Amino acid sequence: MQKKQFMVFRLDDNVIITLLAVCILASLAFVVRFKNYKPCSDFLIKTVGSSLRVGTIVRFETDARNFKQLHWDFGDNQQSITEVASAMHSFDAPGNYTIMLVADGKCSQYKTITVFEAPEIIDSSLVAKVVMPATATVDVPVLFTDTSARATSWEWRFGETANVDGTLRNQYYTYKTPGWKTISVIINGNMKTPLVRKIFVNPKAAEIPKPVAGASGPVIRPRVNDDPHTAPLPEQLNPAPQPQQQQPQTPEPVVTYPDIAAADFNQMLRNSAGGKRPISTFSKYFCEGNMNTTVILNGKATTFQQFFEKVAAVKKGDKLSLTTTLYKNKQNNCINKIDIIGKVKTGMLGMSWRDL
Repeated sequence: MQKKQFMVFRLDDNVIITLLAVCILASLAFVVRFKNYKPCSDFLIKTVGSSLRVGTIVRFETDARNFKQLHWDFGDNQQSITEVASAMHSFDAPGNYTIMLVADGKCSQYKTITVFEAPEIIDSSLVAKVVMPATATVDVPVLFTDTSARATSWEWRFGETANVDGTLRNQYYTYKTPGWKTISVIINGNMKTPLVRKIFVNPKAAEIPKPVAGASGPVIRPRVNDDPHTAPLPEQLNPAPQPQQQQPQTPEPVVTYPDIAAADFNQMLRNSAGGKRPISTFSKYFCEGNMNTTVILNGKATTFQQFFEKVAAVKKGDKLSLTTTLYKNKQNNCINKIDIIGKVKTGMLGMSWRDL
């Protein structure tokens, strides 16, 4: 029978020493790193001061503490590195931007903001300055005067027709019907900045009937033997009828609209998703039931009709997020403008948002 042979391996002492040294060094590095490790504490990003509009400098601040360097990413391919807890940036286009802040290369925080279109700057010299009375009377000419210095052409509309009623600086107009009238004037063809005013037109005063000769009673004549120096005058015997005082005209009562809070308005919109509610249910809140009232949706101008169509197209089960600001007429409480930030949560797990 053959004998089994056993092979014995023996590690060199230098290899053993090297392995021990590596283990000791790794342990020391772990201990040092563990001792110096600082967990990330929660911190926030906030905007300060300026409104979030295109071309406006926005200041971002954070409450992060005990950092050496902050790396800001503004979501528009622009970045900044600061050693203080703030940074400033301006955006070139409207939209949603996700701001990312990384402290010392390890702790991060995010914030999504919406940047709106910059408001259009209106040249005050292109707006008419009209001098006009507060009231007028049917069939009585009224003078309207523009005192702006740079005006060279005028388009007057006095509220009775949709046509241009005059093209002079000093324009007369005679109203044919009573009631409230809306006056607008455009100077230099600038359709963007029309001046709009209101005037109340009183009904025409009722004419006083003149007395008919021989129908106002007997005429008393002096006797022949009466002293002509003491006889009454014809004006004393037949006094002219006194004109009747015209009753003051009271303006037509202002029609008020039902009041609605922004939260209730949002709930009505959510209930309209998927076409569950017609647009006509909203007409009672708008001035003159105007369904084309301006809506600023996520920084872009549209009409309420078009906005409502987007709401009605939201699928059943999708979450609709709305942040609404209602602008109302102070006199009658009707809505004349709406500012809305609208988003829809979609996806199988409902983890993503999109603009409405």
